[in-house]
Amino acid sequence: MSMSLILVAPGLLALPPQMLAACASLGRIAQLARAPRLVPLGLTAALVDALGAPASTPTAPLAALGAGADPGAHYVAAADPVYLVADRDDLVLAARVNDLGADADALAATLDTHLAADGARLVVARPDTWFVRTERAYDVVTTPIDAALGHSVFPHLPRGADAVTWRRWLTDAQMLLHEHPVNVAREADGRVTANGVWFWGGGTLADAGALPSIAATAPRSPLGDLARGIARHAGGSIEALSHDETAEGALARAAARAHALAVVIQNAIASESDLAHLDAHWLAPALAQLARRGVASIELMADGNGVAARWTATPATLVQRLLAKRATPFAAPARA
Repeated sequence: MSMSLILVAPGLLALPPQMLAACASLGRIAQLARAPRLVPLGLTAALVDALGAPASTPTAPLAALGAGADPGAHYVAAADPVYLVADRDDLVLAARVNDLGADADALAATLDTHLAADGARLVVARPDTWFVRTERAYDVVTTPIDAALGHSVFPHLPRGADAVTWRRWLTDAQMLLHEHPVNVAREADGRVTANGVWFWGGGTLADAGALPSIAATAPRSPLGDLARGIARHAGGSIEALSHDETAEGALARAAARAHALAVVIQNAIASESDLAHLDAHWLAPALAQLARRGVASIELMADGNGVAARWTATPATLVQRLLAKRATPFAAPARA
């Protein structure tokens, strides 16, 4: 059986260019993959596409399943706590708020009470991972948070027959959270406030349709939740991402369980030591497997500085083998 590895490295492209260029394994992937493909909607959409699923696949119910908040037959959307910045006549989605801790319960309780009037409930899977669960389905098209981050919210607001309700939720969340005691205290401490909620990725598990059975190795993170949810939904296997995990171990488990796809989600790559660990434990061993044709391909997905991209490395052609000694420096692609 021919197996492929999908390796997702959030934050990798935000590292200094010279650091990326100095990594020989990244250079080898760039050489084997030729040109990267930009992913305008971010890593969530890239993962869905790499699995051969339609772009319309609802990711929120899958992520909820992976986060331990079983959606059942409910309609579920992601409800990410965010920091919004007003700029004259604009409103920018500046950041996803990931450090709420115990603060999350008080904020969520306020929102949950308000959403209940529409038959919706706010579910807190983890302090930084929220979902809205509803009894009815909504006809709405939303923008993934990765695609909206750093941009004006207005071009990315919900569209569709039920968009008016979702836009009201966004506005109501801003009003409810702006002067919330939790945010007043966070602002006084110099911390970013959670003054908004970004709703996106809605649907039901039934809407997700058929997905490939994967071996998922993932941390407790939004992308990790999605990978685990896909594995659970499709009858795949799941392993936690440990610091000493390696590509060899993940691929061996996938092969033992007859999976054609091993999906590995990394923790955020934010430093030179993170890159060194990624190289030693994942990139170099995976490339060795590729050279031995132990894997059919390596799909590297990464983002940073407002850019997300995919590289698909396949075994070297004769020309690529002849040119192997001529280094190809890895570089983050420019934003389109």
